[in-house]
Amino acid sequence: MARPDTRTRILVTSLLLFNDHGEPGTTTNEIADEADISPGNLHYHFRRKADVVEALLAEFQADAGNVLHAPAGGEPAIEEFRGFLQLLIELLAAYRFLVRDTETLIAAYPKVRRAVRGFVNGLFAVIELHVVALRDDGVIRIADADVPDLRRGLALVALFSERLDTFSGSTVAIDKTAARIAGASIGMLLPHAEPEAADNLRALLEQYRA
Repeated sequence: MARPDTRTRILVTSLLLFNDHGEPGTTTNEIADEADISPGNLHYHFRRKADVVEALLAEFQADAGNVLHAPAGGEPAIEEFRGFLQLLIELLAAYRFLVRDTETLIAAYPKVRRAVRGFVNGLFAVIELHVVALRDDGVIRIADADVPDLRRGLALVALFSERLDTFSGSTVAIDKTAARIAGASIGMLLPHAEPEAADNLRALLEQYRA
């Protein structure tokens, strides 16, 4: 298998280091050392760490575009919602430094603010489409006026569950965090469940708790 080109190696290495140690806690020399290249070689591809951050931001936006799309309607709404959750959780885990260090990154890199704002607005819109699809498919019963609150709650769970675990001192492995996020999301649907769908939602919730 061909070795990734140097630019790709730098970005992959940077993403891993940013996720493990935070962007503020990672230097370009550490990136070069981990990528097994000289600082000069890194500088040739990315003059500043800001250029690395912006390149990763572009990668994030491209990957987010593959997640934030309307339900296709080709399968039951709850299955489409579960699939969306899985992709969303994987995306946020892959770029978790963006969520964990958001305030610091926004202060240092103006493009991060625009990218994060666009992502969150897109996330709100897609979650709302899934909520409406779940209602139309007879999974939940919810008034139009209550949809924004459920949408916001689901977005908060997805975006900030890992940070909440960190604050509470109950940090767990990424796969366990993913199960918690998915389970909490299904749990938020339960108070709105149609009677005939409630047992199925509870069974799904137990799968994520297992």
